[in-house]
Amino acid sequence: MGRPSGVVMPKLDGVAAEYRMWAEDKLAIELAESLTTLGLAEPSAWEEAKRSPTGYAHTALNRWIALHGGELVRQNFALNVTISDCPDPYSSEGERRGLLYLLVDPESAGYMILGPTLEMLGDVHPRLPVTFYSLLVGAIQRWVRVYDHRDALDRLEMWREWAEGEADQDEYEFPDVEGCVPPALKLKPLSPWQVRRIAGGTDNQLSRQLVQAALDLDSVSRRFRRPEISEETREAFMDSNPPLPALLVSFTRQDAVTGCFDEESQTFLEASPEPNMLVEFDPNNHASVRRAFDILAVLCETMAAASRLAAILPGNTNEA
Repeated sequence: MGRPSGVVMPKLDGVAAEYRMWAEDKLAIELAESLTTLGLAEPSAWEEAKRSPTGYAHTALNRWIALHGGELVRQNFALNVTISDCPDPYSSEGERRGLLYLLVDPESAGYMILGPTLEMLGDVHPRLPVTFYSLLVGAIQRWVRVYDHRDALDRLEMWREWAEGEADQDEYEFPDVEGCVPPALKLKPLSPWQVRRIAGGTDNQLSRQLVQAALDLDSVSRRFRRPEISEETREAFMDSNPPLPALLVSFTRQDAVTGCFDEESQTFLEASPEPNMLVEFDPNNHASVRRAFDILAVLCETMAAASRLAAILPGNTNEA
């Protein structure tokens, strides 16, 4: 019999049955390579990320946050961390070729009530309340925006300026911000060695614990210096609002500071706000990538330390 005619189909054993084309930016690929080389990403996560450089970098970012207190941070703060090829998603200005931007912003503001704590510390030493306040707020404000009585006083001054010249300006009622600020906050803070000596000599265990937590928070926040935004990038925020507050600090629940915050928050998003923190880095430069992630680590550890402190603040619960 003659050989049958026909087409012989090739065997595809061992050939991938599915291919994907990723139209992702070259910067994402460079970042994925740098993260792997630096040990900041686990190669095993490549399949989990469906072989997407962007997904791979996202997995590495989440892992890094978790390693540096992310779970603790989430107990008191709602912060978003993103890596973008543009400093401002609402503007094309300020973008620099070859750079990525690590951005940190809050979804909402955390809340601390410090009145009961300051009153208790005042019984130990008259200058301990202002020292504790300076350590706590100063440490957090090195990395994210804190809204406190100073912001409320600025807002109050603006309202008074707006009322000037109005025919009925005497009928305006302004919140008594000055009246809700404890007088102890007008004193000079103690030096670190004075704080340790005074706290170590008190029998009030909670006071000692709070002061030590504030000192630890201050120390953590200073491990890295907050990066400055370059002039080229700052151009993107020329018409932006100030950063959104990541924390509201008041003295009692629903005091004048809280009232000013509630009123001012209505205008927070009238224009695109500046980020709380922005780090510019070159994804193809290992030292630059490492620096960006080290800065993020200090921010996370600072906010985690703030969460630990918030957990022991007297009067800082919903039942207060």
